[in-house]
Amino acid sequence: MTTIEAVRVRTVRHGRVPADSGGLAVTKIRSVLRHVAQPVLSARVTLTMSADPAVAFPAKAQATIDVNGRIVRAQAAAETMREATELMTHRLRARLDRAVHTPLSRRKAAHQRHLHRQAKRCDGPAARPPLPRQPGP
Repeated sequence: MTTIEAVRVRTVRHGRVPADSGGLAVTKIRSVLRHVAQPVLSARVTLTMSADPAVAFPAKAQATIDVNGRIVRAQAAAETMREATELMTHRLRARLDRAVHTPLSRRKAAHQRHLHRQAKRCDGPAARPPLPRQPGP
């Protein structure tokens, strides 16, 4: 059994979601996760169908994937749940590809460099001795 198959894709439904939509979403998510090289820790799909007839795109699909501690999200809205799931899958694939193949953000990388310098300073030679005090007037 591979790591991807071991991950259980949790499905949450809100509103009158068609019965077969949950299975389709899980299948699509698993097909996307099959191409991820890093460990997938958790996966969740939320399917929402709006009851308001005035909403232009009542079907909404959201995916939240934890890839080795990095959260990747994708969301799409459409007229049908099938279409929303397809759009969400395409966006998720692009975001997973970007998240897995790009380094940490500049802010996180700068923070790690700062921590590394701090640790180096503490582990290095003893701190410089204080300067001698000058006699007062």
